[in-house]
Amino acid sequence: MKIFFDHITGKLTNYDLLYSLPLAEFEESEYDYAFNNGWLPLSWYYTKINHLTWINARSSRLQLSEFTFSKKQKYTLNKKDIYVHTYDKLPWHLEDDIAHIYKKYIQHKNYYEVNNEKESEEFMRDDPIDWKYFVYYYKERPIAFTEAMMVDDHFMTGQFAWDYENEKLGMGTYASLYEIKYCMDWNYKYYYFSYSYENSSIYKSKYDGFEFWTGRDWCKDKEIYNQLCKNDSNIKDLADLNDNQQKYFDLVFGTHT
Repeated sequence: MKIFFDHITGKLTNYDLLYSLPLAEFEESEYDYAFNNGWLPLSWYYTKINHLTWINARSSRLQLSEFTFSKKQKYTLNKKDIYVHTYDKLPWHLEDDIAHIYKKYIQHKNYYEVNNEKESEEFMRDDPIDWKYFVYYYKERPIAFTEAMMVDDHFMTGQFAWDYENEKLGMGTYASLYEIKYCMDWNYKYYYFSYSYENSSIYKSKYDGFEFWTGRDWCKDKEIYNQLCKNDSNIKDLADLNDNQQKYFDLVFGTHT
């Protein structure tokens, strides 16, 4: 294991703000340790420095020994018109479909597209992570997908997207539940939601067995987690970011045990 930091910038004249990325490289034999200590693979960084880099970030996961499907979740999983196919590698004939689904997804969510089309194609070819693909079909047409990384007892969702052409299908919930069941069937201990910031991540805490990484340990306090996500979304400028530092310490270290 090698830990290093990229010190991007700082604002110390009027604020006490430092922007640094806590990064690391791990041998494959250390991946179990990495996941258990809050590290996530940062595949897009590979294109910058030519090796797989990990970042320590607020992630969340489910301890599957504590998870139980509710009646509503079982009903959701019982959709007869959804078919799922898993691929160890993405077949070439699906590449255009996956790219189309992803583009529709970020447009619907109004997300910022980090890579242009050419960079995205190069990245998919050269991605250092050995992703497994879950492709979801509706009426024989691919409409959603999940990239997943599986190491020892850990199942991490890297990227999920769906085309939103039929919003009633609720594919985000369905995909999560399907993958959780897959994990339980194959005896994985943890299901990772990956990065967990802002209001859009609050839904993750509704699942049984939820916990999140504080930067020091795993915490099961859903109220703290939900407030952290709300605080993320309230940041509009540097002053808000500066104020949020104290809010963070008060929340995580004031009441967290």
